[in-house]
Amino acid sequence: MTDYDFVIANPEGYDLAPEFVGKAKVTHNQDEALEGADFVYAKNWSAYEGDNYGKVLNMDRNWTVSKEKMALTNNAYFMHCLPVRRNMIVTDDVIEAPTSLVIPEAANRVVSAQTVIKKLLQDNY
Repeated sequence: MTDYDFVIANPEGYDLAPEFVGKAKVTHNQDEALEGADFVYAKNWSAYEGDNYGKVLNMDRNWTVSKEKMALTNNAYFMHCLPVRRNMIVTDDVIEAPTSLVIPEAANRVVSAQTVIKKLLQDNY
């Protein structure tokens, strides 16, 4: 629904529900997804379907966002909602790079939470 490409890359067995994917491209090849990307938003994965719901099925560290992985991008900005497991989801050199947006992103959560609380209080009084 946008004028840019949105790619979801996840390990096999971690596919998202179709209603969340929409028309986004989905791949199980992280390098393919990172190639030429302008932004990288990393998240840990747990299974969505069946008896494996919420379980971590694979501890493959090849999915860790590293300096080498970021070199595949178009000098992309790195994003994560925090907290993050350093050197599992993302390496220290990526999360602390000048292209990391994690701290400004975290600051936005404070404003968002304040807005929700204000709205709840206004609606109830």
